Amino acid sequence: MFCRSDRWMVILAILTLTIVICPNVHWVFATNKPPPDPCFLINNTLSITAFLNPDGPLGAQESVTIPLRRIGKLFLVEAKIDDESGNFIFDSGSANLVLNKTYFRKYMTIEGDPAGGVTGSTGAIGRVKVKRLKIGDLGFDNLMADVTNLGHIENRRGVKILGLFGFSLLKGLEVVIDINNNVMHLYRLDRYGNRIQSSNPVKYDVIQKVEEFHNILIVKARVGEKILDFCLDTGAESNVLNAFSPKKVLSTVSIQRRSGVVGVGSGRSEVLYGIMNEFTVGSRSIPGMQTIITSLEKMSEAYGIALDGMLGYDFFSQGEICINMVRNEMRIRFTRKETP
Repeated sequence: MFCRSDRWMVILAILTLTIVICPNVHWVFATNKPPPDPCFLINNTLSITAFLNPDGPLGAQESVTIPLRRIGKLFLVEAKIDDESGNFIFDSGSANLVLNKTYFRKYMTIEGDPAGGVTGSTGAIGRVKVKRLKIGDLGFDNLMADVTNLGHIENRRGVKILGLFGFSLLKGLEVVIDINNNVMHLYRLDRYGNRIQSSNPVKYDVIQKVEEFHNILIVKARVGEKILDFCLDTGAESNVLNAFSPKKVLSTVSIQRRSGVVGVGSGRSEVLYGIMNEFTVGSRSIPGMQTIITSLEKMSEAYGIALDGMLGYDFFSQGEICINMVRNEMRIRFTRKETP
């Protein structure tokens, strides 16, 4: 997508953000103990039409390193959009760009489609055009973005949030996410998916294909004896497992507690907190990850694909995760010790 061309490419995209918010953000899910009440699951799905510059965000650079600032289990990057500066949440479940209505009221908006999530509809959203977005050394021009209220995140985190961005802004690149060191590396690729910049080879423990569907990335993993479809979502502070999964899948989760959940809108739902005991990606077993069990029916409808779950913070914290957006390939170098 980032090859030289005079055209603008139009992409129809879907955004999802799943966040578990608890009062004590310093230890949420750091152990196998569930968080105290109240706990909030924010799950928002938005439709976005975006115009991407085919010349790409790196300009003439072959690689860029972007610091990630950790707030609880969310990851922020500093950004400037037109004349407004602040933080964007790096949310790989986001199809494209979403802006916080608080800071972009002066923009002329077009009413968009209603947003929806696990707790129901959150109402109609607006759509605007921004001239320039700069994230670190990345630059994007003439982007269409959705505008919605993200004040609930700011209020509970105590930090200014301009919006959300995800993988669709990084198409044509190789993305290396290393949340344990709070950095993200981006590499320009040739048409075959090879890095243009020469670098020392890295030995990865798992190499696996990912599927792109409506600008979200799906990876297959095994829970128990079943192969399931998970979307990759750095904006999720916990893994999520669909409550309508087969009984043999749900029986592998050690349930710890039940709690009410508040979404972006006024809807409420109930979720179960537990530990995934039999999760395998590629040939590697990853036991002991925190998970939420809830319905993903609304999200699946929005994506047009049946989702079995979402892989969030507990998955990405296992090590260095490299996603090649040309080859649609995920590679993992584990830094946590494998449990025998």
